[in-house]
Amino acid sequence: MKGINAPRLFIGATLVALSSANTALAEKAETEKLYDFDNKVHYYQTKIGEDNYKIEIQSDDYKHFTNQSVFLLRHADRLCRGNTFMLKILEGVQEYERFPTKPRAYQPDLSVLLQCETKEDTSKGK
Repeated sequence: MKGINAPRLFIGATLVALSSANTALAEKAETEKLYDFDNKVHYYQTKIGEDNYKIEIQSDDYKHFTNQSVFLLRHADRLCRGNTFMLKILEGVQEYERFPTKPRAYQPDLSVLLQCETKEDTSKGK
């Protein structure tokens, strides 16, 4: 009995290990829909790497644009835990006019890639 169950036990343990590895990878690229109460901003956040994120801030009314921009900088600093970071804007930058004279055309969501530098990265450059 011992010899017959050993291969089954090994195969079962291997399947459990492989299924948990796939779960960990799925969580990395999972998109979360979140809301920041301080800045009143709806956004989607996707972790695409260890210190890399894609953030989409939902477009809102015109006067809310400055809140979205400030939120983006503060949120990036928080995600990177105070380390240096780089933002790459993919789309959604709006022109700023104090008093728009005509209705504003539809603006896409503000979509950015965030890359955090780790302490190891900064020491390599010196």
